[in-house]
Parts: sequence; C-alpha cells; structure tokens
Amino acid sequence: MTIVLYFIAKLISILLEVVSTAMLIQALMSFFMPGDDNRFYLFLHAITEPFVMPVRFILNKLGLLEDSPIDWSFVLAYILISILTMLLPAI
Repeated sequence: MTIVLYFIAKLISILLEVVSTAMLIQALMSFFMPGDDNRFYLFLHAITEPFVMPVRFILNKLGLLEDSPIDWSFVLAYILISILTMLLPAI
C-alpha cells in the first residue's frame, strides 16, 4: 500500500511540475509573442487555466488586487503549485 501511495504522490508531483513549467513558458510567451492566434499559447492556456481560475475567482470575490496591472492570480497560483510540489513528497 505504501508503494502505491508513493507512486501516486510521485505522479501528482510530476504533473504539477509540468503545469508549473507550462505556466512559466506561458508567462514568457505573453511578453514576446502576444496574441491569441498562436496555437501553442492557446494549448498552454488550456493547461494552466484550471489552476489559475479558482485563485482568480477567490481574489475577485474578495475584491483584492483589482486595480493592479499584474495578474496576481497567475502569480499566486504558481506559488501555490510550487508549495504543493515541495510538500507532496513529505506526505
């Protein structure tokens, strides 16, 4: 049973690493290749948006950081994924 839990935790850790890497690539692409006509950018957006959307919903619900030019929901989602990735092996 311990081995099964280890493999599940490792799989989740790998998937979270993929998502955080996709978020980093998407953030860099938004600076150098703006526009919604890039298929790779739309693919990255489809991967990362399920992780960013709940954070964006909570920030909008609380009325926090509305006037900021920075997308703080994206930054906070990246930080939360990084923390979860670091804590997952300890479980």
